[in-house]
Amino acid sequence: MWFSFFIYTVLTAFLPGPNNILALNSSMKSGYQKSKTLLLGIYLGFTVVMLLAAFFTGLLLNSYGFLLNYLKYVGAVYLIYLAWSVISGKPVEIDAEQKEQSSDSAGDLWKGFLLQLVNVKIIIYGITAFSSFIFPQFKELWIILVFAFLLSFIGNSATWIWAVAGQKLHRFLNRHYKVVNTVMGILLLYCAISLFL
Repeated sequence: MWFSFFIYTVLTAFLPGPNNILALNSSMKSGYQKSKTLLLGIYLGFTVVMLLAAFFTGLLLNSYGFLLNYLKYVGAVYLIYLAWSVISGKPVEIDAEQKEQSSDSAGDLWKGFLLQLVNVKIIIYGITAFSSFIFPQFKELWIILVFAFLLSFIGNSATWIWAVAGQKLHRFLNRHYKVVNTVMGILLLYCAISLFL
């Protein structure tokens, strides 16, 4: 059973999703250093969602399952907005001597954080992990919290790897930004559409 848990969590975390695509795109366009605030927002939001999934999985599945349907629509709209932002974005050449690009750090933090609250992929990731693997085996609060942080660590590690890939490949990706942005935007649109499949 734990092998299945490991396979499920790692594969789901590393598959393209809103977090991974946004992290790749941000570090590709602005560099890893300038993407740290966005990544911190993603990490914090992801952890909050895993904690909420830990405490409310039973409640959501048994009593308020209909809320997931509404959350799908909110998530789809936000994913479409992100897809448009990615597709219409232009690259920023990363150069230490280049004039610093102005960025709204607080806005980036909230952008990353709020994405998690409507990111149906990670909500389903958490609910599935807790309902299928964790709650059938454990009921102790401290163990549930350990699993919430473990799921967050796995998911955030995947996002970090995608961000590093964007940084390391930025010259190649910036050279072909139209194709790359279009592909990433289409992947985000696919994420939005897949919520209804």
